[in-house]
Amino acid sequence: MRMLFLLLVFANLAFFAYRYYVTQYAVPDFDPAAQELQPDRIRIVAPEELARLAASRRGAVCIELGPLSTGDVARAEDAVAGLGAGLKIAQRREEPSRWWVYIPPLPSRQAAAQRVAELKRQGIEDSSVVSDDAPWRNAISLGVFRSEEAANSRAESLRKRGVAGFQVAAREGSGARVYLQLRDAPEPVRLRFVDLRDGFPGSDVRDCPSG
Repeated sequence: MRMLFLLLVFANLAFFAYRYYVTQYAVPDFDPAAQELQPDRIRIVAPEELARLAASRRGAVCIELGPLSTGDVARAEDAVAGLGAGLKIAQRREEPSRWWVYIPPLPSRQAAAQRVAELKRQGIEDSSVVSDDAPWRNAISLGVFRSEEAANSRAESLRKRGVAGFQVAAREGSGARVYLQLRDAPEPVRLRFVDLRDGFPGSDVRDCPSG
């Protein structure tokens, strides 16, 4: 009888010890209802904001803003400098995409017209006088080309026809593109850098090209 009593006491102690452990230390049972989505906490992200976040968070050590017109470069540099002190800012210029064969500006419109007439006598019918670009007013255009190779081919053809005094050069303002680069900036600065594109229509922010 004494043994039975002791067994009952031991069983009760074990039971209460188990209950105490479960209530104090055990992990509560998984409750599927508690894991349901909460619609009031769901936020729809606009494509523009998603692109902005992606540009700033993907870990790029260099991002760039552009293309920028030459007239906007100084303003963009001031805007970036305003993001913080000691930032690493650089410019990247793409090679112009057009090449020009031309005769440099002549003293007057009349002199340019006379030179065009001379070119026609040499069999050059596709020349024109520049009139709407102040630095090049009264120059004579002999062709604008997408590659330097094509421009040089035109130049060689003109030489064979006895034309002299022309030049081959990159056409200023026709294809040059300027990009403003920001390197190794902290994430908050990158986010604000991405926002700068709104002030420069036609520009975007992207990773700097490799190499």
